Amino acid sequence: MDKLFDFFKAYDISLSQLLIVAIIFFVTIAVYLSVRFFFQRYKKATLPSQTIKTLFYASFDKPLQLATIVIGLYFIAMHVLTWFKFTSFFDQVVTPGVNIGLAFCFFMLMNTFLSRLKAYSITKTTRTDGGYDNFAKVEQIHKLGQVLTLAIMVFMIASILGLKVSQGVAYLGGGLAIVALVFKDTISSVFGGLIIYLDSPYAVGDWIYTIDGQIEGTVEQISWRLTHIRTFDARLIFTPNNILITQAVVNASRMLNRRILQYIGLRYDDFDKFEAIQKDIYAFLGEHPDIDQSCTTLVNVVNGSTDMGSTTEGFFGGSSLNFSVYTFTKVTNWRKFQAIQDKIMMDIGRIIYRHDAEIAFTTMTLDIPKADVKPIPQAAQ
Repeated sequence: MDKLFDFFKAYDISLSQLLIVAIIFFVTIAVYLSVRFFFQRYKKATLPSQTIKTLFYASFDKPLQLATIVIGLYFIAMHVLTWFKFTSFFDQVVTPGVNIGLAFCFFMLMNTFLSRLKAYSITKTTRTDGGYDNFAKVEQIHKLGQVLTLAIMVFMIASILGLKVSQGVAYLGGGLAIVALVFKDTISSVFGGLIIYLDSPYAVGDWIYTIDGQIEGTVEQISWRLTHIRTFDARLIFTPNNILITQAVVNASRMLNRRILQYIGLRYDDFDKFEAIQKDIYAFLGEHPDIDQSCTTLVNVVNGSTDMGSTTEGFFGGSSLNFSVYTFTKVTNWRKFQAIQDKIMMDIGRIIYRHDAEIAFTTMTLDIPKADVKPIPQAAQ
């Protein structure tokens, strides 16, 4: 204890100065805990009825906590370093470091708000009727906000460090040239990501596939370098963006309708009933509430090169009279489409049976010619 007092006495540190530092420390802790408690209560109170304003206010939670610690450490360092005559270190290192910390708090605030705004916009614009959800604009605004926030932070840090804008641009240009040579593929993927955000060929949640069939699945995330695609067997493919912008990609989620194309075969015994069945199926589809009447609906005999599963046939097939049902549903949601298609096909089967007709199955008729039967001669006794 005596050595401690001698140490304080050697640097002319009084009890009042120690008390000031202790007060600053405990005030910092108290403010930090108060901010944390306030935002916990605020989030619970605003959760049932969130708005953009409440999301913005709630985004101050972590940045304010960090800013409280940074400012508290700043005042503690100011007093402590003054005791030891380290004022130049305080001015050259601590002050710029605190300013950079506060700049990071601003970046943290904006990034948190942008992420929450993105999630809020997706929730509000998600369709419940099975239609296509296009979140491309939401993704674009989110990424643009991130770029602007990062650019502002970079210029703030440059200003804090006393760098001139012209020097910064020159250094940045030289650095980018070197990076472009070393990481050519990565840079091309980054620019590919930029093109994807500008053109919006697909967005998060879209079902996409390449025309060569090598990549197919649902887009889970689009970053600057990679697109995360979840395949239908639940595997995750990390695809560089430059691959997806250099080949044709089909966005199946942006279809306006889903098509029903089914092939049905009647027995040859029901040949005279086909036209009546065809007429009733047309009438049934024309009145169905889930069929888009603005699209083409056909109930026709198949042509002579239709793949019927095991054989290629026309109307007069090997075991059946073949016709097709071709129409479009209003919904594009895959689950709802499957349910509608199931119901339609069952109803078409009932129409066929109402006409005392039957759906054909593969049969084979053996024509055995009749011949005179001669008795078998008996063996000689």
